[in-house]
Amino acid sequence: FHLRHTTNLLQRIQKPTMSCAALVLNQHKHDEETMAVEQSPASSQGTPVRHSILGPPYRWLQIDCQCYYSENLYVHSVNAYFRLPSLNSSEAEFWAANNSSLGTDRSPAPTYNTAQRADIYREVMKEACRRAKIPEVYRTNLLNIAEQYTPLHPELFLPPIATENPGSGGGHELGPGLDLQSVFTSTFLKVWKSACSGEPLPQDLRHVHDACFECSFLQRDFCLRIKEELKHFKTKDLPHLRPNSMNRNGCILNEIGLGPLMDRIVGTFLLPVCNILYPELLETGLSAHHSFIVDYAVGQDVSLGVHDDNSEITINVALSEDYEGGSLALYHRARVEHPQRLEKKPYYHRVGMGTLLMHPGELLHEVLPLTSGERQGLIIWMKSDGFRKTNGCALCRSNKTLLFANEHNASPEL
Repeated sequence: FHLRHTTNLLQRIQKPTMSCAALVLNQHKHDEETMAVEQSPASSQGTPVRHSILGPPYRWLQIDCQCYYSENLYVHSVNAYFRLPSLNSSEAEFWAANNSSLGTDRSPAPTYNTAQRADIYREVMKEACRRAKIPEVYRTNLLNIAEQYTPLHPELFLPPIATENPGSGGGHELGPGLDLQSVFTSTFLKVWKSACSGEPLPQDLRHVHDACFECSFLQRDFCLRIKEELKHFKTKDLPHLRPNSMNRNGCILNEIGLGPLMDRIVGTFLLPVCNILYPELLETGLSAHHSFIVDYAVGQDVSLGVHDDNSEITINVALSEDYEGGSLALYHRARVEHPQRLEKKPYYHRVGMGTLLMHPGELLHEVLPLTSGERQGLIIWMKSDGFRKTNGCALCRSNKTLLFANEHNASPEL
């Protein structure tokens, strides 16, 4: 983006809703240069590289719609979602907005005692405030990590892609020390080449459930490099955001400097396959990806409640296999307000390290309780502004408050 256009977009995403505006406007202001351009760790050649959280080629900021700041606020202790009318809402106003939506004819609303209701209200307020600060914190963390973090595997930290379409033209090497055979399995490369050439996809890509496909994807040694880099990063105690609103442990790969690597993996290698499997979801192209690591272990997050994803397509890659429990339960496709209370028939999914699962973001799923070991996964949420402009936001199902798909939602200065 040109400097002025990027600055205006960043100012726009700092104004999530009128109820959050006061909090956001009190955050520290950045000069235009800092707001427009972010710096990532040095490339493997030692040359500093620069990129923006708004692209090109793909947007990394996970916030796509105004509803992110007030809807689908998850409370772990009761495994339920809530909405918050305003950051100034009293506890009585909060419950007035939620009581009518918590129950259905087939599933009555749960009953909470006075102490639980107070705790839920506090947790929702805390989460809403956290979300309101994300654009500011994301930029700050990205800059601090770029300045202070020395990668363990510098070959993973690639320069940004200059072209708007990373999947077109040029070679298909990821970078020095990252030849295709060292990153991807021969099985996936076979699938990818078939997708690029228009040939039928081989049977190595297996249909396992409702629009869900499974395939060997990443080499074990490459998975171990990713895991080692994450472990190394965690030892530095650098501030970083949690992966998403439900997972509390892990990290956002784009935030710690691995965004350009993920741009290439997503745009050049995953996108052609997804275009074949889900043409209706990516008909207008891929606009953004949110790529992150989730981490489950006894003593921290051990499970994840039933949910759908803020994506058109989700890629789930296993990075661990030495653990007990923690299976992924897959259900059916549905965008509903309280998925925990739907009647569901599970398909239990568990695979070895490096195997991917592709599924529509609207597929309901959950992670069952882990009983021992550590379970890690690489998750990629693939998003299309064009799809959302027609079909609505993945969270609120409205296209009225989308931040990027609708030009009329731009702030006045645009």
